Formats: sequence, C-alpha cells, structure tokens
Amino acid sequence: MTLRTALLGTTLSLLAATAGAEEFRMQTFLGATASTTLAFEAMAADLAEATNGEIEITVLPGGAVVGASETIEAISNGLLDGQYTAPSYFAGSDPALGVLGDTLAAYPDSATRDRWFTEGGGLELARALYAQYDLHLICPVYWPPEQIPSTVPIATVSDFEGLRMRAPGGLASDLLSRAGASLVTMGVGESVTAMETGVLDATDLANVALNVALGMHNQAEYSILARHSMAVTEMSVSMDKWNALSAEAQMAFEDACNAMSDGLRETLTEEDAAAEQQALNELGVTFIEFGEAEAETFRGITRDVWADWGSRSDNAQAIVDSHLTFLEQLGLN
Repeated sequence: MTLRTALLGTTLSLLAATAGAEEFRMQTFLGATASTTLAFEAMAADLAEATNGEIEITVLPGGAVVGASETIEAISNGLLDGQYTAPSYFAGSDPALGVLGDTLAAYPDSATRDRWFTEGGGLELARALYAQYDLHLICPVYWPPEQIPSTVPIATVSDFEGLRMRAPGGLASDLLSRAGASLVTMGVGESVTAMETGVLDATDLANVALNVALGMHNQAEYSILARHSMAVTEMSVSMDKWNALSAEAQMAFEDACNAMSDGLRETLTEEDAAAEQQALNELGVTFIEFGEAEAETFRGITRDVWADWGSRSDNAQAIVDSHLTFLEQLGLN
C-alpha cells in the first residue's frame, strides 16, 4: 500500500465518522463567566470528543441571541437549536412550564426535589410537556437553594407583610405576594440600586454566591433561607435535531448532561459556602433560616399556589398531582 493510499483511507474513515455530525447552537441563561456556562462549555468539548464529532455544541451565553423568555420561540424559528435554561422563564406563556420550573417550599432541598424526576415520574411528564413545543428535554440540571437578600430581618412568614420586594414573576412571586409582600418587577442592576437607596427592602434573585457577586449585599445585611423558591433548570434541544442523532449519541448526550449536573452540585455548593463565609466575615451579613413551623406555613401557601396554577391547564394540573403523590410517598404531605 502506498503512503498516498493509506492517507486517503484515513481521510475517508474520518469523513465517514463525522458525516452525521450535528451542530447545536445552544443559549444558556447566565453570562459567559458564570460557573454554569463554563461547565456547559466543558461538557460540550467532552461530548464532541466522546461522539467523535457527531455532536458539536456552540455554547452561547445568556442574551447572546434572544432574551431568556424567548429561547423556545428562537428554537422554533431556527435561531437556536437548544437551550440550558429554567422553565419558569416561560411561566407567563404556559402555566405548566411555570409549575414545572419552581416547586417553591414543597421540598426541604433541591436534592430531594430532584428525586421527583428520577423516582416520581417527573422526567416523563416534563418530556411529554416539552414534546408539545417540539423539544426534547435531555435532563434536569442541579440548581442550588435560593436566598433572599434583605435590609431588614425576616424570621417568620408574617415578616413579609408589607415588605417592598423585587420579584421576577411566576410562582415564587405568587407565593411571596400571598405572604403579604408588596412586589415590583425590575432588573437586577436596578434592584441593587433600589436596595441601596431604600426603595426596596429585599429582593428575590438567586443563590448566595450570585447574590454576593451581583452586589446584593452591598446594603442588605441579611440573607434569608426561607425556601421560598426551588428553581428547576434544564437542558433541551430541538426534537428534529435530537431525532437526527444516533442512539449512541443520544445516550452520550444524556450521560454528559447528567454528569454536568452532578459536577455543578459540587461546584455550586462549594461556591455558596465560600460566598457565605465572605458575606459573614467581610460584609457583616446575618444569615436567617426558617424553622420548621415557618417552613410548614410556606408549604401550605405553596399548595394554595399549586391549586391556582394547576387549575389553569390540564398539563399544569398533571404536574401538581404528580408532586403531591410523590410528596405523600416521601411522608412530606
């Protein structure tokens, strides 16, 4: 065999291996330097190698193509092929996505809630819902418990009465409103300024690490773990693009997504612990965690929110009913 023939054979083999390559343009929900985005970029590189180039993902940071609440439409229009996002961004257009996207105070922690996906039939329900948008949900991705930066102490549910709060809308806002808070919608940067000038008392935003990084505790000397919001994040792609993948590539995509989720559970937990120490030692923040009695009160309000949102569509009610059944199985009813 001549060298030229050998090289030609190698080239043809490589072309054959990558002939079925699928390129995915996928937008995340946070910025380019966020740990979630960096983890996604690492996953994309590993997945390209694991599938011999069959899956090539271009990771786009939040807002690069469209706003967070517009990614489903962008996938439908071909501007994007997939997303790493939170279903709650679409609560305004589909109550079922709102219910899927935030389980509020129903569960004690994210890890317990995520068992609903693997043990309680949640993944099947979520995939059936996404299929109605011609999307395939690959896997839910871990997101940590969220806390409330506040300029005043909040130790009980009744302390929310009359509190001026920034809230993004959706189920968490409904819960806080029912608890008595006076809610306004504004951007993150605006809310930092509003808290510094006294226009706001508190804000519903994210986990401790993000709250500290975004400057929420420049003025807010309290951080409240009320378990008011337990957001779901996920990775999903166009159904057509998903179906174009080989079975082996689909399995590799799922495995990579789940591995990323496991890695983020460790990374984000460590970042929150470090941010809490920084907030305590450098910013003088006081951390307050709701006791069981207050947690039970919030769970009761959560059920009221679920009853309302579940009544808005059959899909929303199916998700609510599934959670209630699983909570009963866990003895958390």
